Amino acid sequence: MAFNGNEGEMIDPKLGQQMIDNYQKNIGPKDNKALFFGVNRLQQLLNQGQAVGLRFYFAKDSAGLDTLVVVAADANEKNIGPIDGSKSAGLVGDSAWPCPPYCNVAD
Repeated sequence: MAFNGNEGEMIDPKLGQQMIDNYQKNIGPKDNKALFFGVNRLQQLLNQGQAVGLRFYFAKDSAGLDTLVVVAADANEKNIGPIDGSKSAGLVGDSAWPCPPYCNVAD
């Protein structure tokens, strides 16, 4: 099956919060609750070749904290970037800003 750019879905915010709560009740005080990638970095990835979306890999950083490595993918489900067996040239995203300390601030 090929990617078409419509993968994933929008969910009810209450379900999203429950999923977040389920995860966060099992993490330590020094663990990442969330990671932030700026729109310009994500757009750089999406502007490559025939990208139709982004693939986020769960990873561990040098301190052993959960992080994400992001790479663009094309309609044939292939990475645009040398990650996970891909030999193609392309950008690879890392260094997302962690929460904490860069967390949601209440209105």
